[in-house]
Amino acid sequence: MNYTINQNTVTLEKLGKPKKITGTRFASILGLNAWNTPFATWCDMTKLYKEPFEDTIYTIAGKVIEPKILKYLNEVEYQGQIVDPQTYFGRNYKKMQYDFYPNEPIFGGMWDALLMGKNGPLAIIEVKTTKRAEDWEHDVPLYYRMQAMLYAYLTGVKYYIFAVAFLEDKDYENPDAFIANSDTVKLIPFDLDRAEAEQKMKWALKWYNDHVLGLTSPEFDEKKDADILKELRTNRIETSESIEDYLTIIDEIRPQVEEKEKEIKPLADKLKKAIS
Repeated sequence: MNYTINQNTVTLEKLGKPKKITGTRFASILGLNAWNTPFATWCDMTKLYKEPFEDTIYTIAGKVIEPKILKYLNEVEYQGQIVDPQTYFGRNYKKMQYDFYPNEPIFGGMWDALLMGKNGPLAIIEVKTTKRAEDWEHDVPLYYRMQAMLYAYLTGVKYYIFAVAFLEDKDYENPDAFIANSDTVKLIPFDLDRAEAEQKMKWALKWYNDHVLGLTSPEFDEKKDADILKELRTNRIETSESIEDYLTIIDEIRPQVEEKEKEIKPLADKLKKAIS
């Protein structure tokens, strides 16, 4: 993919099919994700660059423990009303497993489960495991709130519920031993504020039009985006609005070109003589 690194942005020559605004990207676009920047999200959505993912003890524990939490919710807290994606979509799950909103052109993503009523879904269930209880001391972290809010809005439900387990070192060392119950799992429900969701989605849509379709990234942060910038700058000459920068490049390259011309001149004269 061809791109140009400007003074504090990156511009693409052209765009393929961009990725959708999912729940995690939604929070990053809004500047509410402390672990990811809008620039990194733009690189991911335009497929310019995606940071490699490697499983850690935290992600591995989550994969083991989250199904235990859903099982507990279904059997104890909500008595058979919890439905996971595979059950909900049935035979269509395989083609929808990476995006539960195929009819949405820009927004998409995947929820963890649904709380079902007689006439359909009542709430989105988001399951979280964390060691950082301090992040949840006063409220659910905003980047998680934005994720669940988006999925609740797209699904057309009035509520979203967090089921969070605060883990200890022993849980990461042996996640299979974790027991989900009222002591280890905390439920935090929210009413969906549709006006707030629409306002933030409108802002994200403008960002999408300006930066993704507009081919120019939001401003990058030299420190926070250092790893991505290092990769993008490999074998690249950055552009600058300063004519002095261009003159510096010319002064650096000119001697090299002149030296090569001296080396090749005898061969060029010999070839010219042979032809004539």
